[in-house]
Amino acid sequence: MKILGISGSPRTEKRSGTIKLLKHVLEHTGMDYELISLHGKRINGCIGCMACADDNICKVKDDFAPLRDKVVEADAYVLGGVNYFSTLNAVMHAFLERWYQFRHREADIMWGKLAVTVGLGGAMPQPPAEMMNAFCTYNLIKVVDTVHATGAFGCCYCSYGETCKVGGHYAIHGPGVPITADSIPDVMKDQCALEAGAKAGKVLGDVLRNGYDRMKVTREMQAEMSKLVESLRNA
Repeated sequence: MKILGISGSPRTEKRSGTIKLLKHVLEHTGMDYELISLHGKRINGCIGCMACADDNICKVKDDFAPLRDKVVEADAYVLGGVNYFSTLNAVMHAFLERWYQFRHREADIMWGKLAVTVGLGGAMPQPPAEMMNAFCTYNLIKVVDTVHATGAFGCCYCSYGETCKVGGHYAIHGPGVPITADSIPDVMKDQCALEAGAKAGKVLGDVLRNGYDRMKVTREMQAEMSKLVESLRNA
């Protein structure tokens, strides 16, 4: 079995806490894995053209196309995204929107697979994780664990973060607090995040190794979707 990690952070690997934490999670699965960063990739959101309805293959030509087979072939996912304006950042959202191609005519391409989601944010890492969890539910993928961690505000790198009164650093720390290499949040120095990531990776690996029944998980997730549909009908 193989796990596919997708780091949705648009930052370079040097600055991205997301890709570092995803690698940490993946290493603790004890399974074969591949980690892909969406940094520098051009991935558009779903355009609703419905050209994928016949064969469950998206016809939009961009950098998602060469990733499609990797998504299909993976048995599980570790998905990482960051908080942009209290939601999931655009490129990761667009990447997951394109999973719409797998949903037509009761195609079971994604059904019953497993995932760990990892949300980062300068202040609120929960919203991106919640959005990724929702995408997984829509595709009948079971999220076995979710990790939250504090990432670095863009203000830490913009050269104005110490004095910009609308920035995240200033809002949290107030005036006169310098930005230094030691003060910038680093997930690899965050013991709570590392422990949560290691635990999540182990949970995912253990489930995959020990009698994982994809059909059983599919039925479980179908039940979850039925509850969601019913709640929408009664809203």
